[in-house]
Parts: sequence; C-alpha cells; structure tokens
Amino acid sequence: MYNMETILEEIMIKTLNQSAEKFMEEGEYEQAKRMYFNALRLSEKLVEGDEDKFLPLVAKIYKSIAIMYEEVNVYDLAIKYYKQAISIDKKIEVDLEKISNSYFALGNLCRRDFRYKDAEQYYTKALNIFLDLPVSKAHNVENKVLNIYHQLSIICSAMGKVQETKDAYMNILNIYKDLVCDENDLYKPELAMVLFNLGTLYFKNKRRNKSAEVYLFALELLLYLDSKDSHSYKDMIAHTLHNLAQIYTEQLDYPAALSAYKEALNHFIELADENPSKYGSEVALVFKNLASFYRQQNRMDLAKYFHLRQIELYRELNHYNDSSYDFILASAIIEGVEHYGQHSITLYEAEAILYSYEDKMQVEKVLEKIFMLREEMSFI
Repeated sequence: MYNMETILEEIMIKTLNQSAEKFMEEGEYEQAKRMYFNALRLSEKLVEGDEDKFLPLVAKIYKSIAIMYEEVNVYDLAIKYYKQAISIDKKIEVDLEKISNSYFALGNLCRRDFRYKDAEQYYTKALNIFLDLPVSKAHNVENKVLNIYHQLSIICSAMGKVQETKDAYMNILNIYKDLVCDENDLYKPELAMVLFNLGTLYFKNKRRNKSAEVYLFALELLLYLDSKDSHSYKDMIAHTLHNLAQIYTEQLDYPAALSAYKEALNHFIELADENPSKYGSEVALVFKNLASFYRQQNRMDLAKYFHLRQIELYRELNHYNDSSYDFILASAIIEGVEHYGQHSITLYEAEAILYSYEDKMQVEKVLEKIFMLREEMSFI
C-alpha cells in the first residue's frame, strides 16, 4: 500500500506527461521539455521506493524525451535517451519487439546524422531480434524486417560495402518472392526498385553479366508498371536501358546496344521536355556514349555527329545553369580533338573555360592534356 505522497506524485507524473504530449503536438518543445524532465525527476524518485513498478515508467519517459529531441533534430541527445530506455527495457525484460523497435529508431537517428557505422550496428541488432521472434509473430514483423533490409542497403551502399549491400538486396528479394503474385500489384513497385538497385550495384562494380541479368528482370517489371502509370517509372526505365546499352557495347552486341540506346534516348528526351535542368545532362550523356559507340565501330561520321550534339547540349545547359557544366564541356571539347578529328584551335575555348573554373587541382590534369595534345599536333 502506497502512502498519499506517492499517490500524489503518480498523479503529477501522469499530468506532466499529458501536458508534455500536448505541448509536443503544438510544437512548443521548450515547454514539453520542461514537463518531461519534471516527470522524469519524480519518476526516478519513485524508483527508489519500488523499482519493479516504476522503472517501466522511467523507460517510457526516456523514449518520450528521445522522440522530442528527434523532432528538433538534436540527434546526440535523442540517441542518449533511446540508449537509456533500452538499458532499462533489457533490465526489466520488456517485450523483445519493443527493444527491437528502439534499436530501429536508433538506427534511423544515426543514419540521418550520417553515422553510418553506428546505424548499421543498431539496424543489425534490431534485425537479429526480429528474426529470432517465434514463428507465431513472424508475419507481424515482416514489413519491419523488409524496412531494416532497405535501410541497410542504403547505408552499406553509402559506406561502399558492396557485399553487405548485395546481401541486403538479396534478403529483400527473398522476402518479396513470397509476397509478389500475378493477381496483385501491391509489392511490385518495391520489387522493381530493388531489382533496379541491385542491377546498378553490379553495374558500378563491373559485374556486367550479372548486371544485365538483373536489369532485364527489372525492365520487364518496370515496363509492366509503366503501362499502368507511365509518369512514375520512366526515370528507372531510361537508366536501365542506358546501362544495358553500355553492357551490350562492351559485349560487342552492337544491334542490341543500339536498340537500347535509342529507347533510352527517347525516354530521356521525354523526361527532359518536362524537366530540362534535371534530364538535359542525361540526354547529353547518351550522346557522349553514342559517339563512343560509333567510334568503336569506326563509323566516324555518326561518331562526330553525336559528339557535336553533346557539346551543343552542354553549351545550352550552361546557358540556363550559370556555367554549371563548364568542366564537362571543356572535357568534351578536348575529347573532340583527341578522338573525333576536331581542329586543335577549339582547345583555346576549353583552356579559357578551365582557367575560370574554381577547382584548380581538377583543372591542372586536364590542362596538361591540352598541352600534350598541342605538342602532338605540332608534329602532324
């Protein structure tokens, strides 16, 4: 039986928590903070008299304080109070799923604060708890497990951990294979995105055969989804086709490469019509790769044509984007002299652009190439 003072303090704690929640809803964070810490002080006092009864209350307030600091982007303190809540939850043997949710919240905080190594650690702890839950609860946490794998794929990719990123994607695919069905499109957009990301991971790491295999699965699904909602999938379709074109070129499958380049270009042009500042550079990149594609086959008329289209487009993009494409334009002009038979006098334009470019270390190597080209030309 508790004395009157304890009962009154319990009532005060409840009232303080309710007031803090109300202030949180209204965005009055300083007032909420004051209420939460008053409630915490009283709760910690009650713990001294009955630890079993009042420790869960302290853990709950810690989580509320963590969420408050998360709302105002004070990540260090949010992480601190989540950790303290987890420490108590472990001590009182609270439901494991709740502890996992707290680890997941910690992972999200660290990810937002670019602490990717810590984020990976907390996501992994959350994941291990979820995977060890009894089969009877497994279905309830399936979406949470998917979410953790998605977050792991993002942070492992950001850290350059290729194998870990691939493992995350493969685990996601393993779950989706049981969720996706022909009659229901519910999970197909997520599946398409994972396949696209996995194909891109293989592509960036020079695993061209695996990349092409995964991209083709992704493309089939993306084209199906595009037929339902064309606005949402053109970007991924265009990038998939463009990367496939480059793979086919490396494999010397020129007809397949040309077909993929043409389709990619059509999609990028459509996207550029809607958003020229974002997709104009993608069109220019396709022109660049088409120039290289035709040069590889010694079809120099077409190679020169697409190279010049690339330069024209970068000049136009520069006009609307305040010289944002200076460096890439200068590099394209130099490529014109080096590979596409352009007159060496155009090197003066590239040189002038480079001298006004801010990144002097990056410019120095390109200027050296200009000087070498001039020297080579002087002997022709």
